Amino acid sequence: MNAKFSPSVLGVIAAALTAPAIAAAEPQQGAESWPPIVFYIAKGEGDACGASCSEWIAAEGLIDRRAAERLRSLLDRQGRRKLPIYFHSPGGSVEGGIAIGRLMRERGMTAGVGRTIPRGCDPLQEHEDACDQVKRSGRELLAELRTARTLCNSSCVYALIGAAVREVAAGARIGVHQIAVGRYDERGMPASLDRKSLSPAQLKQLQAEEVRLARYVGEMGIDKALFEAAAQIAHERIRYLSLDEIARFGIDRREFQESRWMVDEGPPGPLAVIKFVVEAKGSEPKEYRITRIRLTCARGGEIRVQYSRELASTDRPASIAVTLRGDAFVLAPPRNKPELGYNDVKIEDRVARVPVAFFAEASTGDGIGIRQAPDASVPDKAAPPTRFSTHGLKAAIGVLAQRCR
Repeated sequence: MNAKFSPSVLGVIAAALTAPAIAAAEPQQGAESWPPIVFYIAKGEGDACGASCSEWIAAEGLIDRRAAERLRSLLDRQGRRKLPIYFHSPGGSVEGGIAIGRLMRERGMTAGVGRTIPRGCDPLQEHEDACDQVKRSGRELLAELRTARTLCNSSCVYALIGAAVREVAAGARIGVHQIAVGRYDERGMPASLDRKSLSPAQLKQLQAEEVRLARYVGEMGIDKALFEAAAQIAHERIRYLSLDEIARFGIDRREFQESRWMVDEGPPGPLAVIKFVVEAKGSEPKEYRITRIRLTCARGGEIRVQYSRELASTDRPASIAVTLRGDAFVLAPPRNKPELGYNDVKIEDRVARVPVAFFAEASTGDGIGIRQAPDASVPDKAAPPTRFSTHGLKAAIGVLAQRCR
């Protein structure tokens, strides 16, 4: 992910509802390589999937029309054990997505967006055959959950909104577009048809299914504006929702959330350690903005700290201090003007170089302080400090320190 937070579009494929059926989109770049969605239990270190959460259900791949049946079977085997589920999917069957959503609502489940990487799998290989076989083995797998370079597109969004609690983690993306008429193949996977080639009967069916889908969105307690936003995007394309839209539509209204510190192998760029933070700023309607911290190797035993933040109307170009037990470094205001990032939100980049020891020391504590200098015009109204957690930092900084040597 670059400074504009542009997600790497891995592609989307759509899906069918009935035969002939309704599909969410044509395959885009790379989508055809995604295998059918698999559900499995993953285990990580403490707080790997949130406070006091170390186990979750991974859901990865293209959603087919029988996906909900496989998920129900897994849930039934778990008995009273109630785990959150994390999706990493470019879409698939709308029928399958709705069925998954209703099943999760029935079970009162929590769902999020995240990429699960089982131990031994290559993070740079999105669809490694050997790793896919491990995921389909039925075993519980030791794994890492990352919310960077992850997506939930097309019919995956309709699955996600069915959960009783929805968590679109900082750094994750959800994308939408129109549904389309299509047919299932022998695997239960859809192939969509060009709207321009549809017969009057198929157009009528499409309109009926759009009404049905809009009704489902409302039943899940989500603003109908989600469906309207998707309907404006041709099914051959994808548009990622802004944080403001995710909150306004009622998908995830948390006013503060942060990711773990995660290793990001790239490409592009060298191996890095990254963290994302989402904050709701200002008065109503609040502006949801994301900050990304990216650590990479510098010379002389130092780390290059890139602090990139989306700007709200209330943000000022003041210095930012990063503090730790009496130690600190300062991120000076950027010299360059803010860039225009994703969804036309302005982004500023700040850079500093600090010893590796600063973050090694931080990893042994429970938080890092972020304090912005007071506005010169109102020095007595300093913004309260923010505290970022250090979850995941010890392991991640260890990997980076080894690379830097």
